[in-house]
Amino acid sequence: MRKILVLFLLSILFFMLDNVVMPFLAIRTIYPSLLLVFCICYSIVNGKWEGLWLGVFCGILQDSYFINGFGVNTFTNMIICVIAGFIGENIFKEKSMIPIGSCFLLTLLKGLMLVSILYLNKIYTDISSIFFISLYAMVISIIMYKRIYRLCEKQYMQRRWKF
Repeated sequence: MRKILVLFLLSILFFMLDNVVMPFLAIRTIYPSLLLVFCICYSIVNGKWEGLWLGVFCGILQDSYFINGFGVNTFTNMIICVIAGFIGENIFKEKSMIPIGSCFLLTLLKGLMLVSILYLNKIYTDISSIFFISLYAMVISIIMYKRIYRLCEKQYMQRRWKF
């Protein structure tokens, strides 16, 4: 129960920081989503199923401000977090090089998926900033990944098998 509360509060915190603080830290109107970086890093550390549920919840939070296509962020976050979970199953989680590179690629993939889905719905968006958003997200993941890894190592965040 404590684990769910911590994840809920962190998701709400990163959602608020995305909408309040990050526009002030924008570089030429480009800034990453802290919530997406958190979801990707958490999914890499904890696997695809926990990442899937966190991705869906965070996608619903992001969709609350996404008027043109409600559900698009939920769908893309779910896919991205499952892919991140698969990546996390096959790496040494203590090392941060692959998770940081994965964060770049998965943020790039999410941006391309969003633009593609919106294009199919005849909603045209700018594709030119996706690469720079992904680079910025990679820089944020350098700071965030080790902290998330340490958080997930705490006893109350571990999944216990009960027989």
